[in-house]
Amino acid sequence: MEHRNTKFRNRSAAIICLILIITRAFSQTIPAKSFLVCGDSRVLIVDYTKSHDSIPEIVWIWDAHLAKDLPEDFRTKKFNTMDDCKAISNGKQILVSSSSGAIAILNVADKKVVFYAEVPNAHSIELLPGNLLAAASSTHVKGNKVMLFDIGKPGNVLFTDSLYSAHGLVWNEKRKSLFALGYDVLREYGLISKGSLALKAHWKIPGIGGHELRPAVDDDHLFVTEHEGAWLFDLRAHQFKKIEGFHDAENIKSLGKDRSGQYIFTIPEESWWTFHVRFFQPERSFVFPDLKVYKARWFGK
Repeated sequence: MEHRNTKFRNRSAAIICLILIITRAFSQTIPAKSFLVCGDSRVLIVDYTKSHDSIPEIVWIWDAHLAKDLPEDFRTKKFNTMDDCKAISNGKQILVSSSSGAIAILNVADKKVVFYAEVPNAHSIELLPGNLLAAASSTHVKGNKVMLFDIGKPGNVLFTDSLYSAHGLVWNEKRKSLFALGYDVLREYGLISKGSLALKAHWKIPGIGGHELRPAVDDDHLFVTEHEGAWLFDLRAHQFKKIEGFHDAENIKSLGKDRSGQYIFTIPEESWWTFHVRFFQPERSFVFPDLKVYKARWFGK
């Protein structure tokens, strides 16, 4: 009997080791054409190519409710409504924000939370040079601002600037600028010494309810969405124009484009969420029946 138990334990240990090896190997290699989806307490990575018809091939999941390295109030309350997710560090990490009141940085390989902080009604997060992190805090009695953190000092807010209904953040390396989208304005900030920002310029957006802010394929344009539609902002001419060929819609929550020219976007179906991630040029749609999807992004852009 002891011999049988030993064989069983050895076999079980071997299986566990094999699973760990496969998991580690896979986690370092996200499929080339993949996209992020966030909603509720979860962040997903989906393999676009292996997805069949409208059924997504989900290859990676992080659920805040299962993250034992988060304090209980963050795990059970502050990450209940995930609203942004961005791959950084060549796909090794993911930035996440939640309108329930928090932001975080996750490792893809082991799913560890390497940074987290409280941000009222957080709606976007962006990595800046110098180990800095910016967060957009939207409408809240303690919100309506852009916040700046030092990743090495969690919970220590270095800088804030008022921005009503702050919703989007993009760092443009070419211009060494942080762009921030609010209710009716797009701002450009410069990063100055001692971890603070200085306003360089601002522009009235062509509508109200600014929501999505995302780099276009090149470094000279930004996607901007507001209550009535989507726009392309030219960073050289400082002009907004409609996106040629794109099917415009109200309340577009997320919008992006990969280098092949294919768009990824989400539009609410009920209140602020959807159960579908949509694509254009070529058109395609995937259904997520058990997830209140807020945003979806190409994994590499």
